Amino acid sequence: MTSPQHAKVKDYWERVAADFDTIYTGKKSRLSQWLDKVLRQDMYDRHRLTLEECQAPEIGSVLDIGCGSGRFCLPLAQTKTRIVGLDFSAPMLEIARREAEKAGVAGKCEFREGDFLKADLPGPFDAILAIGLFDYIREPAGFLQKIRGLLKQKFIATWPALWTWRVVPRWIRLNLQGCPVYFFTPGGIRDLYRRAGLEIVRFERTGKIYFVVARPAG
Repeated sequence: MTSPQHAKVKDYWERVAADFDTIYTGKKSRLSQWLDKVLRQDMYDRHRLTLEECQAPEIGSVLDIGCGSGRFCLPLAQTKTRIVGLDFSAPMLEIARREAEKAGVAGKCEFREGDFLKADLPGPFDAILAIGLFDYIREPAGFLQKIRGLLKQKFIATWPALWTWRVVPRWIRLNLQGCPVYFFTPGGIRDLYRRAGLEIVRFERTGKIYFVVARPAG
């Protein structure tokens, strides 16, 4: 059964899919572009850092959980052999499939609609991405445990930082739109990874988020 929180997040992303994608395309007013560069620089940083972490030639297959409009999948498909993007927002996936066709990488990209915890995915994967996912997950432990079972080499994720100036206005803005949002501390993140059997190899803060790279422990 879909939880109330899950349903609220799904509804929110189905409403804002097209507007959100303009953060990456830049198809908006000059003022909005400037505001994105000032207020959302960490989103561009996480995009760059994630693609850099996936450059290693031994990474051939990638699973992107909460892939949205496919803005990580599309560039990765240029050099990787298999990309699976999972999201529960049909409008987001429509954009992803359309853009994959335009980019000539549709044959390498498989976009699936569904709930990660319930999805039967064709793993394992060399790399798994969860970029901007845990912002909307109240209890991440189950997600991390399933990720560990599907992971071969590298898990790349971002986590919204607690105790930053952006927490309160973001919490108010999203909750007014019916979408819950959650924030995390470094200690809490490290504990979640340890209990899931994931070894952190890179942990850094960029802007208001933590960028974390891990591998299977042991």
